[in-house]
Amino acid sequence: MSPHVRQSARYRWLPLLAVAICLCAPLGCALFPAMDSSQTTSANRPILPPLQASPDSIQLDIFLLERPADDHLLCREVWKDVDEIGAIPDSELRGSLRTNGFQVGVVPSNPPPSIQKLLGMRAEISSEVSDDSKPLMGNHHFLSPGGQLEVETGITHQQCRFTVREKGRIKTLDFERARGVMRVRATRLQEGWVRVDFQPEIHHGEPGMMRYAALEREFGYRGGQNIDVRHALKFSVNMNLGNLTLISCTSDDQDTVGDCFFGYTEQSTKKQRVLVVRAVDSSSLRQSHGR
Repeated sequence: MSPHVRQSARYRWLPLLAVAICLCAPLGCALFPAMDSSQTTSANRPILPPLQASPDSIQLDIFLLERPADDHLLCREVWKDVDEIGAIPDSELRGSLRTNGFQVGVVPSNPPPSIQKLLGMRAEISSEVSDDSKPLMGNHHFLSPGGQLEVETGITHQQCRFTVREKGRIKTLDFERARGVMRVRATRLQEGWVRVDFQPEIHHGEPGMMRYAALEREFGYRGGQNIDVRHALKFSVNMNLGNLTLISCTSDDQDTVGDCFFGYTEQSTKKQRVLVVRAVDSSSLRQSHGR
């Protein structure tokens, strides 16, 4: 076939091609659909939906409050209304905790007036709160079965010396850049009841890289500081949903593990913090996941 004939054949297809393009034009949106604006993401919205807590998780509200260490409310009134025996039925463990500077107790979901005053529930009890006190600082946490949480008291001691008293033996420890950490676990016991385990730890030294280390009955990655685990001072509290657990240090001992956790001096004034843990009914959370 000559070049002239081949060129004429190509030109013969041009009208048919034009007709095909015109027919496809109305279908263009179907063939190449535009992206729905509702499916696009903007800088103001996350690409992924927020993480949801596990339906079988246990909700703990964990707060810290602070008052002067010599405050009469903290030293005397509050601990008269706190059930220390109900929190730690084991008298030997309770005595060991007390000897090492820890106070632990539980109160019902409707706290007595002294606890309401400590927590700053001014709407329920009209009383003056010291200007030196600080309000509750904390957050909500959801622990899955077998999960754990590190709760810090927010106090770092550049130099820390305290005496450990365990099984009749006395040992003095010195740490630098020390901070108290409670390793918390929660277990659902039965309807309306949970057990919360508290493991006191002293994290100390210069921060470093995460390292693989021995945990309780398992191995895992731990924080970069050195960790002194006080195994003999581990305790558990059985809590009814809505109850409060209060943990602090004794006011009369200044060289104890508990004082390292909850006491510090600021501008020549000794301050003391209280850890408040509340178990919350998470049934509404489970129902929302079931829908």
